[in-house]
Amino acid sequence: MKRIFLTGPIGCGKSTLIKNVLGDSLDVAGGFLTKRIPEQGELEGFDIVSPAVCEDPRRSSGVRFLTFCKDGAKRNNDAFSGFAAGLIREAIEKPFAVIDEIGGYELLIPEFMEAFEEFLASPVPCLGVLKALPSSEKLSETIGLSTEYLKVAQRFHLRLLAEAETEILETFGRGDENTRRRLKHWKEKYATTKRDISI
Repeated sequence: MKRIFLTGPIGCGKSTLIKNVLGDSLDVAGGFLTKRIPEQGELEGFDIVSPAVCEDPRRSSGVRFLTFCKDGAKRNNDAFSGFAAGLIREAIEKPFAVIDEIGGYELLIPEFMEAFEEFLASPVPCLGVLKALPSSEKLSETIGLSTEYLKVAQRFHLRLLAEAETEILETFGRGDENTRRRLKHWKEKYATTKRDISI
């Protein structure tokens, strides 16, 4: 499959698995990653970053899209309508893309979804993480999303399942050797670069 989206429990290592398999290839990838921002042992929020800068502390950390504070969670819709949508549009010109993750409240942001649909219509291969529906329910409770979000998330899953070149692959993450082999095969076909090292 040209596009593979991993889905599974929160925190099982889906993103880590993708990053470990792709290695230095991330430097040439389009798309975006979500980066956890810890502060004194607590989760402060999440940033959107380009794949090339995700692990490099010398580069910009990206744009914060979710911040946890005493009063609850604060969303920054502009992070998706502007920054993430721009990264998705730029990915159409890249050899491949990483989208980690999709399926959160960005599904309710028209500018982002328009860019994502343009991306799906392109021939660019992609690896990504798709928020599982049980995780969508938890997100909805945590940040106070309307019941409409859950309906949109269900329709989005069906939308991706209907794509002929897209596979949704359930995984339990880091220790899933079957998934690791599938991703390595995908990398060999779509994302090999001269700088790659053996995994």
